[in-house]
Amino acid sequence: MTTTAAPPRAPAAPNSVRRYPPTPGFAAAWALWATTAALTLALPDRLDAADPTVVGALFAAWTVLLAAWGVYAYRSRAATFALRHRVPWFVALAAWILFWELSTAKSGWLKPPYFASPQHMLLVFTQDAGILAASTWHSLVLLLTGFVIGAVGGLAIGIAVGWSRVAAYWGLPVLHSLGPVPAPTLLPVVLVLFPTTYSGSVFIVAFGVLFPVAVLTRAGIAGVGRGYFDVAQTLGATPRFLIWRVAVPGALPSIFTGLFMGLGASLVALVVAELLGVKNGLGWYIQWTKGWAAYPRMYAAIVIMAVVCRTLMLILFRIRNRVLAWEKDLVRW
Repeated sequence: MTTTAAPPRAPAAPNSVRRYPPTPGFAAAWALWATTAALTLALPDRLDAADPTVVGALFAAWTVLLAAWGVYAYRSRAATFALRHRVPWFVALAAWILFWELSTAKSGWLKPPYFASPQHMLLVFTQDAGILAASTWHSLVLLLTGFVIGAVGGLAIGIAVGWSRVAAYWGLPVLHSLGPVPAPTLLPVVLVLFPTTYSGSVFIVAFGVLFPVAVLTRAGIAGVGRGYFDVAQTLGATPRFLIWRVAVPGALPSIFTGLFMGLGASLVALVVAELLGVKNGLGWYIQWTKGWAAYPRMYAAIVIMAVVCRTLMLILFRIRNRVLAWEKDLVRW
């Protein structure tokens, strides 16, 4: 019996590099940013607020970085997905900045002092960098101090009225009566009761946080299924175990919702709190510059406050995602 030899195999082709082309909107985003940079550098300013060269150079540098990101994303799957996710925002932001530049500095359609060009805003951030940094630091310390005090107090009250019937009988009417009161209405009382303006400011911020955290903590504990407590009691759980190992973990989704709402309320209360005579802070800076009709400086403080708010929200979201990692397979985040 004769056997035929198998034909020789062809040499394997070298491994080809996989390509991950970005979304077609990336070209539009890059073109808009490039147009913004070119027009900022080429067209003369109608408003002599600041030199447009620095702003145009910043736009050009960002255009180069965006192009480099696109080239890198062509070979990286993770970078491609990240770029595709952000392309709509890049397009919207480039369109807005282009309109902003053309309507203020280049055409003079929107005139100062109520409107400011990107060049003017950059000048404000450069000239007032020291006072803006100090105001941001003081506001952040005041905000975090009041938020922590209000969150701890809200958690304690929410756990008490959610677990104890006696605490609920006496505490819920008071909580429902005083909690919805807006923080600014307490300013006269705070000025009388607190020895310093700073302690009064901390109380205003904490008061804005306490009510949503307490109410949602109580609602979360009340919403824990009765079966969990029955099983734990059958296994010999003590009341302390039931509170800290059953009730509070079961109420964590509602507790984090209360913390998010409390953080938003604390930012509103922060501006009010800094009207009590505090000599530094973003709220104080906004009121001070508004009195002098220095609107670009006021806009700069508002931008910083928005950045601080978003940063704190993102940090709280990261903490929530880590603590409630078990919930990802049960609900849609």
